[in-house]
Amino acid sequence: MRSIWRPLMASLLIAATGFFEAQALDRVDQDLRIMYAEYTVAATDLGHVFGELIRYRSTIIRAIEAEKRPDFDRISSSLPGKQARIERAIMRYEAATERAARGKMLDSHVAAQLHEVKEKLEEYISASHRTISLMERQWLAKTPAEASALREQAEVFAAKHAGPKLIAVTLALDRLLESVGEVAGNVREQADVLLRGATALVILISLLLAALVLFGQGAPPVT
Repeated sequence: MRSIWRPLMASLLIAATGFFEAQALDRVDQDLRIMYAEYTVAATDLGHVFGELIRYRSTIIRAIEAEKRPDFDRISSSLPGKQARIERAIMRYEAATERAARGKMLDSHVAAQLHEVKEKLEEYISASHRTISLMERQWLAKTPAEASALREQAEVFAAKHAGPKLIAVTLALDRLLESVGEVAGNVREQADVLLRGATALVILISLLLAALVLFGQGAPPVT
């Protein structure tokens, strides 16, 4: 009766190799999909917040410099829309961060940086609202002297309070985006290591199968 242990072993090796390769490819596909199709895209969107913040700041300055009430109202009316775009970008990134964290690709360091960005942004928006509030009071002033004093307060507040808070937001964003690049690089390296390990295993199994075929034939029977 011909021994069946060699074909059985070969079948088991082939099955184990296929299973491991499938698991490795599935893990790489999932990690890359979360990181690049969701997390990195959201981070790129977050990078556009820099531009939105500059436009928001420019709108504040234009509102302060407005010479007529209708011009002030028209300019300041665009601020809520700009603020909403900034906040939506933050929210999209936060949602993507939560999905990536469930995949254990992020640590508490990135979450802390995101919290810092949100905190600094809230402080800046609050300071900007204070600036606009002073300008609204200026247009309701009863005397030119009172209006001039309120405009000066708004200018000083925008320069000495809102301005530094804007810088704080941009610095926090810069640190967060730098960490995003590091995380993406780490995920790519892990994927490379996993794929190289799977490839090495396939080669090893192929060599073992070749050895079984080569040395497992046995001597021909004597008649």
